[in-house]
Amino acid sequence: MAEKSGVNVVRAIFELLVLLLALGVIFGGLAVIVLLSPWSQTILNKLMAYDVRFAIELLSFLAIAAIIVLLSALTVYSRNIVHSALYLLGTFAGVAALYIFLNAPFVGVAQILVYIGAVGVLILFAVMLTRKTIMEESHGEI
Repeated sequence: MAEKSGVNVVRAIFELLVLLLALGVIFGGLAVIVLLSPWSQTILNKLMAYDVRFAIELLSFLAIAAIIVLLSALTVYSRNIVHSALYLLGTFAGVAALYIFLNAPFVGVAQILVYIGAVGVLILFAVMLTRKTIMEESHGEI
């Protein structure tokens, strides 16, 4: 039994590290997008050629899209419901990054405030509250 719980702990740590890595890449992509935004375009025109900037934008978009697909798959296939909820929050953050990438910063900020801030917290509260009820029912305490 102790061996099985050790494997579960290692797996949970691995899933948490994957989530943190994905969120780091998403927010790193957001930093790249800010550098490539129209507000900093005059500075970038002095620093690099247009072709390099286009390649960076394309690679940023592809990285963000790949992370969104990965986090969506992890949301569906994760066995732990709390991890699924956290992966869903990462997916919402990736979608917000895409909105900002598409020069719609208001929609991106609204995505962060509404989906990550409100809906994400609501989902986590629902998961945490229902897990206690399910655990109590399985032990016959209700």
